[in-house]
Amino acid sequence: MQLLIVIIDNEDILGELLTGWLDIGVTGATLLDSTDSLQLLSHHVPLFAGFRGLSAGHGQHSKTLLSAIESPAALEQAVAFLQTLCAREESASGGIYMVVPLSDCGRLGDRPHRQAGTGPA
Repeated sequence: MQLLIVIIDNEDILGELLTGWLDIGVTGATLLDSTDSLQLLSHHVPLFAGFRGLSAGHGQHSKTLLSAIESPAALEQAVAFLQTLCAREESASGGIYMVVPLSDCGRLGDRPHRQAGTGPA
């Protein structure tokens, strides 16, 4: 299982990205609001105001998507779709992505199956 982490600067592609991933079988992506550190510094610390144009995205906010993907084929398709979608956009940089191997993954709150007559109810 792999964790696909995507940070996109253009929120306009979110709907198409998530729909495309659903078609591939990538479900359950978590979206987080995020901020580029250079943009944050340039807006809140006057000394760094000249850094506004240096960060990849020229807006202050980005979206970070996290998705645990079990199938290597689905991961490959998800990354290919992401790259194709971002290449169509006119912005110089659509963001970045990373793939991180997961050594363990599970749903919280799932109760383990017990055999009758073992342990407390």
